[in-house]
Amino acid sequence: MAAAGPERPWPWQEAAALAGAVRGALGPRGGRALLLRPTGEAMATRDGRRLLEALSAEPPAARVMAARACSHRAATGDGAKSFALLLAAVLGGLRAAGGGAGLRRALRAFEAQVLERAAARGLRRHVLPEPLLEALLEPYLAGRLGPGERRCLARLCAEMCRRCAPAAAARPQVLRLLGRRFAELHAAVPGLPLASSRLLPGIVLRRDFAVYCPTDGPLRALLVTEPLRPALTAPGVEFVVASEGQYQASLRWITDRTEALMKRLQSNNVKLLLSSAKQEEVVIYYAKLYGVSVVECLSADEMALIREITGVSPYTPLGDNTDREITETAVVTFCQPLVLVSKRCVHIGFSSACAFQPHCLILCAPVDAVNEQHAAAVQEAFTMLQQLFKTIHLREEWEAEGESQSKTLDVCTWHSSATQKQLVIENTCSNNQVSECQLKALGDETERKVLDPDKSDLLVHSQKNHSTPVLVACNTDTVTACESLDVGKNLEKTRCHTFPFKQESCAGIAQDYANCLIEAGSVLPVGGYFEILLHYYIQDYAKQCQQSEVIIVSNIVADALLSIPKALYQTAKRDGFTKFYLETINLLKKNQPLPVNNEGLESVYCKYQLVISVLHCVTELLSIDLVIGVRRPLQKIEDHDSEDDC
Repeated sequence: MAAAGPERPWPWQEAAALAGAVRGALGPRGGRALLLRPTGEAMATRDGRRLLEALSAEPPAARVMAARACSHRAATGDGAKSFALLLAAVLGGLRAAGGGAGLRRALRAFEAQVLERAAARGLRRHVLPEPLLEALLEPYLAGRLGPGERRCLARLCAEMCRRCAPAAAARPQVLRLLGRRFAELHAAVPGLPLASSRLLPGIVLRRDFAVYCPTDGPLRALLVTEPLRPALTAPGVEFVVASEGQYQASLRWITDRTEALMKRLQSNNVKLLLSSAKQEEVVIYYAKLYGVSVVECLSADEMALIREITGVSPYTPLGDNTDREITETAVVTFCQPLVLVSKRCVHIGFSSACAFQPHCLILCAPVDAVNEQHAAAVQEAFTMLQQLFKTIHLREEWEAEGESQSKTLDVCTWHSSATQKQLVIENTCSNNQVSECQLKALGDETERKVLDPDKSDLLVHSQKNHSTPVLVACNTDTVTACESLDVGKNLEKTRCHTFPFKQESCAGIAQDYANCLIEAGSVLPVGGYFEILLHYYIQDYAKQCQQSEVIIVSNIVADALLSIPKALYQTAKRDGFTKFYLETINLLKKNQPLPVNNEGLESVYCKYQLVISVLHCVTELLSIDLVIGVRRPLQKIEDHDSEDDC
């Protein structure tokens, strides 16, 4: 037992209070909290970020914890409630162990010496291949929304991802754009049930046409950011009118120049004007006269989205030179008005210049507050899906060690014998859901099984009735059943996945695999499997440590991880967690695969980052020696030193 350190502010009580506030809303069986906004509006929610923000915690340590939880949620799209629970459990364990300076120093050593090894050499063997989108989205939304809401929104999210990124290799880039631009890629419609929500091609601008001139077939659109009415003089230059005749002549000049511009637009097949500025009446008049539709007062974000989709820069007339050549126009496939309940909008289809194919999500809900929750959940779901494409590598100080042990940990050698070929065929073709598979020769000594790309979505649920693990080898030039999201498809070397128990990899990637802590696309069944697996392997690898403080910290973190599945099962049947824990540990001791349940999957990257974020927050909190309350902002202190003072 480590000796107790000097007295310092101990944040365990604040952490326990935050954990108690969110514990009841954790998981699909969690309840909802009723939040009252300053406006008097009531909103029922299970969102961890909203709950933590609504608490308005006064103690400085509690505010730091809530801010770190929300920061983790913003970065990964998930984990605010789990962050609070795990943080409280770790701090409680350190407090019970004495909380000495040795334990605080051991936290950083634990991450490098135990946690990473437990993840790389233990946890990684159990991860599953890349899943269907719905398998990730439904359990994710289950912690935020009701059963009917989560199924509908999971279907819409998956459909939007697939339509916006028809090429699976482009999905990481498209998901980033969906997360950044979701406010412009959806339209909220209150007063209708969620089932009325739908996905539309193109984008919906939530404003009406200033001028609408119907047209058939593709057309061209011009982007402008300033009024097109020619100015009589440059900014800052005075224009003097000596008589009424000069004034009328000036107006005729402006009218003629505006008409000439609209004629040029018409001759260049520019039938749509998208403007972030309010246009003058003379521009609107001649636009209507020459068949040019006008949408004005677009926001900066809407203009940025259109530029990102089309790759077109805005047109800027130089002074009174409206005859400048129009070189950049966007190709529009359709342009029409759209009525959403009582609001008139503009529906535009663009020919995309990038991998992103624009689609807009029409979100319906009975009231605005519910629609706001649904929109936030969908946007954060896209952020969560981005994490599936990320990889965590080992620390440099023990990469060499990982490489030297790759043969015993992660390498398998395939011999092209008739017996083994027959075994692979039996293990992979017996399921009725996968109707076609073949053995593809890759060299003289290697055989790999490649599934039909058109049936790539069938693998995730195809092994529920089989006890024999299926070996799936992925080649960089083929799309296999385990790559429905195409995570890591562009890797230089091939991969070998084991379903549902991932133990081995092909010899060609031994070095890369040994240097990888969490592979892209790694998932596990939801419901506490990640926490129990990491708990088991942390305790296992902690036995190899020589430092007593690291062993203590390892046991504290391992026990703290169980606080999350305990909270998940607290509303289930009696002794539900105990039964689940013992069954899982028994499978691990027997080296058997974990069962694949029907509740869905979760990203291993997100869960591992949660543990890292909590440990860093603990280190930050325990490094505080003094809390100073400041009642007013600090005044800026000017440095008046000069060379004469030296």
